Amino acid sequence: MADRVLVIAPHPDDEAIGCGGALCLHRRRGDPVAVVFLTSGERYTDDRPPETNRAVREAEARAAGHILGIGRIEFLRMPDMGLAENVRAAADSLAKVLALEPPDVIYLPHPAESHPDHAAALPIVRGALAGAAGKRPELRGYEVWSPLTEHHWVEDITPVMATKLRAVRCYESQLRVFRYDRAVRGLNQYRGVLMGGGRYAEAFVGLDADVTS
Repeated sequence: MADRVLVIAPHPDDEAIGCGGALCLHRRRGDPVAVVFLTSGERYTDDRPPETNRAVREAEARAAGHILGIGRIEFLRMPDMGLAENVRAAADSLAKVLALEPPDVIYLPHPAESHPDHAAALPIVRGALAGAAGKRPELRGYEVWSPLTEHHWVEDITPVMATKLRAVRCYESQLRVFRYDRAVRGLNQYRGVLMGGGRYAEAFVGLDADVTS
């Protein structure tokens, strides 16, 4: 039976960088995959109005999603660099998405990420799930800016690494700022070689869907 997979990405490109390989493998197994972008990353440059930046990054997200085989994309358009101050509002918006198609697995940035929008993802997801009935989805934390100091497993993405990099390279606006494609290639190679997960691998940590004391 196929697992319904949902990715929570604070910004367009987090999904491809953090778990693009795993998403390709899910699609190979026939699992439907959806992505929710909490923000549209409109503050990545001050050279253009936020509305222009938003349109650019959302178009890049759709192009990357096509390569990764994403079936559904949602943009919540919460304020970029402002998720920590808008956890409740973001959780309420996300809850409506979850109610339409409850996922079995949710990928999201791990909570020790240094970017404040990334760190806010877990409380947002927990808030969205707080009032939901039924079985809790499995939460899998991925790494983007801050490599995990402890991980629970690695996923061999060697067969789909080229596809992942093609998706990351759809974000041309971001690659002009920093070569994320080179960075994630190095990180995934490091994970694969040192963790015995193949030539390239993604690392994940299991997270609790409920707030614990």
